[in-house]
Amino acid sequence: MRTKTLLIAAAALAVGIISSEAQVYSQNVVGYVNISVTNNGFTLINTPLDFDGTGTNNTVANVIGTNLPYNSIVEIWNGTVFSLNSFSSKTKTWSTPNALLNPGLGYFIKNPSNYVVNLTIVGTVLQGNLTNTVIDTTGQYSLLGYMVPIAGRIATDLGYVPSPGDKVETWNQTLNSGVGGYNIFNYVGKTKTWSPSEPSVDVGQGFFIVSTNTSATLNTNFTVPHP
Repeated sequence: MRTKTLLIAAAALAVGIISSEAQVYSQNVVGYVNISVTNNGFTLINTPLDFDGTGTNNTVANVIGTNLPYNSIVEIWNGTVFSLNSFSSKTKTWSTPNALLNPGLGYFIKNPSNYVVNLTIVGTVLQGNLTNTVIDTTGQYSLLGYMVPIAGRIATDLGYVPSPGDKVETWNQTLNSGVGGYNIFNYVGKTKTWSPSEPSVDVGQGFFIVSTNTSATLNTNFTVPHP
C-alpha cells in the first residue's frame, strides 16, 4: 500500500505538525487538527491523532475536554446503538469522561449552540502499518475513520479494497432542509464501480461502512517525512 503524506490544509480542516527536536531519541511527531463543528446540528468526525502514542488512551476528557459548548453531546456507536455523553453546564464535566474516542473510531458531535465551533485535537501522529477492522457481521454497520490525518477517495487514494455489495454512508448536515441525512455510496460488483461515485473523506471525518467481506479492514501505511 502506498505511503500517505500528511495534508497541511483541507477546506475547513487544517493540520499542523511539529517535529521533535530530539530526533536521535524519538521519531514521534506531534501536531494538531482543526475540525469545524457545525452549529445547531451534528458533525460526524473521528480522532486522527493519538493522545499518548499508544493508540488506546483517548478519552472524551482528553480529546475534546471543555472545547465544546455546554449541553453538547458526543454519540458513540457500539455496532447496534449509540451511547450518549453530554457536557453538563451544571457540573462542567462530561457525563462519561472516560469513554474512549481512539483513532479509527467515528462518532457524532451535536453542537446545540448558534455558532460553529473550531475543535482542535492535539496529539501524536501514529505511523507504520495501521489496521482498523470493519465489523465482520454481514449487514452490520461500523462507524469508523482513518487513524491518521489523511483525506481522499477511500479506495483509489486510501487503499480500501471493496467487496461487491459494500456500502459507505457519510453524514451531510445540509440535507433535508438542514435536518441532516446520509450520502450513500454502493459498490457494484458487476461493474467494479461505486454508485453514484466513489466516496471521499476529509481529515478527521467519520463514516459508516458495511461490508459483505467478513475480514474487511481499513489498512493504512503512513509515515510523516522528516527533513
